[in-house]
Amino acid sequence: MTNNMKHILSIILFSIAISSSAQQVLTLDQCLQHALQHNRTLQNAALDIQAATEQKKEVFANFYPNISANVLAFQAFDKMVKGDGTIPQEIAVLGEQFIPYIGMPYSYKELNRGYTATLAAAEPIYAGGQITTGYKLTKIQKDVMILQRQLTEKDVMQKVTENYWQVASVKYNLRTIAAAEKQLDAVYSFVEDVVNAGLTTRNDLLKVKLKQQELASMRLKAENGEHVLRLLLAQQIGMANEDIDVSLDEMDATITPDDVYVPSLDAAAQRIELQMCGKGVDAQKLQVKMEIGKNLPTFAIGVMGYHAGFGGISNTVKPYMSTSMTNGLVFGTLSVPISSWFGGTHAIRRQKIKLQQWQNDYQDAQEKLRIDVEASWSSLIEAYKQIGIAKTSVEQAEENLRICNDQFKAGTITLTDLLDAETINRQALDLLSNSKADYQIRLSDYRRKVTQ
Repeated sequence: MTNNMKHILSIILFSIAISSSAQQVLTLDQCLQHALQHNRTLQNAALDIQAATEQKKEVFANFYPNISANVLAFQAFDKMVKGDGTIPQEIAVLGEQFIPYIGMPYSYKELNRGYTATLAAAEPIYAGGQITTGYKLTKIQKDVMILQRQLTEKDVMQKVTENYWQVASVKYNLRTIAAAEKQLDAVYSFVEDVVNAGLTTRNDLLKVKLKQQELASMRLKAENGEHVLRLLLAQQIGMANEDIDVSLDEMDATITPDDVYVPSLDAAAQRIELQMCGKGVDAQKLQVKMEIGKNLPTFAIGVMGYHAGFGGISNTVKPYMSTSMTNGLVFGTLSVPISSWFGGTHAIRRQKIKLQQWQNDYQDAQEKLRIDVEASWSSLIEAYKQIGIAKTSVEQAEENLRICNDQFKAGTITLTDLLDAETINRQALDLLSNSKADYQIRLSDYRRKVTQ
């Protein structure tokens, strides 16, 4: 390696060291805790619960009397009560003094303004159970929102876990590339000395340079991939991307599949998805009751008071008519939806058919969830065994690289053989890191599916 290349590499490593020192290295548990506090999807799920709570309180208000107040005031453009005529002879019965007025013409115009104020309260005594049923439906809706929030939390935690281990895997691969680059630097120095001694051609030196460039290209792709993955992880946990890094200490976790095994039937029975489906069945049962209630009589009682005032009445009429009045009354209402019974019968049957569909869906969901748990368990076992296979491959590749390195220095194998051994070793190490990350992801997925 030339002095310029060494100088550039030193600058890059120094920059990386400074950048890493400013980053906060987080464990998986720390990332999950940050996500619980700052993930916006979880925040929206919590808001859904608040909205369901408010709706429940809104429906509960139907149990209280319905109180209403109304005020009406008016001003007519003309008199509202008016007419023309002649005084009839029947007025004589009022006294002899009225006889002279018989047959005389008269006209009247009265009342052009007024106001009314009413206050009423009505309490539903019986409404076919619709009020109670509606309230129970809101309770179920809130329970569903709580279960949905739990399910959303599990999904978010799984995505955070997947991204965390993907970042860790790429970071581990970068470490492998760095080790391979160091190995190639040593090979380059050795070959350069041999070329200077005239024992081989510069063609071998070019082969090493090409391999170094191949690793540089791989490093660039891996660094870009790590950057994007860290961006996604940071967004999920609510932190700035440049402030976080992941730890590789948990890559060698010793938890085995047997440590977390749960029988698939037991796991399926407690799955949140199945509980939500059960809530759907309960809601459909209430919907049947709601349809029945729509076809039952409703009865309510209430009380009402009112006050009215009138203006625009002449002084001639005022002695004979009150310009204001106040009164109150109690009332009861009974409503029987007779004509609704014909269509209501079919509506009830339709709702019962929907209930049967939900019951079928519940049984179907239970069977599919059990299969899902079994599939997740099989994937977990497979991932665990893949680690063992990858470890064996790494041991063999490292031993092969060591032997090839000694043989190359002894001149018994070619440079191509040594470079091939280095590639095989790097690929084995990448496979091991990917297998470990995949196992951690599948372990988290299995835990998510077998625990509440």
